[in-house]
Amino acid sequence: MDSSQDDSSRIDSHIDRIALVVMRLSLAGWVGAALLFVATSVAEQVSPGFDAVTRDRLATIRFPWYYAAGTASGTLALASGVLCRRLSGRIRLALAATAAAGVVFALDYMWIYRPLQDLILPPGQPRSAEFTRLHAWSRNVNMVHLLLILFAAVQAAVPLPGTSSKRPA
Repeated sequence: MDSSQDDSSRIDSHIDRIALVVMRLSLAGWVGAALLFVATSVAEQVSPGFDAVTRDRLATIRFPWYYAAGTASGTLALASGVLCRRLSGRIRLALAATAAAGVVFALDYMWIYRPLQDLILPPGQPRSAEFTRLHAWSRNVNMVHLLLILFAAVQAAVPLPGTSSKRPA
């Protein structure tokens, strides 16, 4: 093998490693952001310190950020996963789960979140049967998307075959 092939192989190896780190961080960030969102949302909704108008306003402020953060994290995880997909079957599995989570997330945004958002405007109005139905769907669909992301994050985090955590001294 000539030196140009050595250099090319070394560059490819560095790109793979950087892409894997970015994928792992993006998936972990997506999981963390989703969990933080759920925790703060539940706390605000059950807090006696907020009236119905304030809770609705907080939801209309928070949800767009939630979907923007998920879209950014998911896109970054997918793009970096495509770059490092040849590293192992686990990475390809993580990439497939990330893509599935992205599809679920996008469908949730279009078919559940946007209609729900319309049902709480103007803030403070009574909850309709349609709101209750869509909110139940939202909880279930978001659980599916969160489990897919968590699965992808775990798959991507498993050490690659042939690597060792021990570094030479």
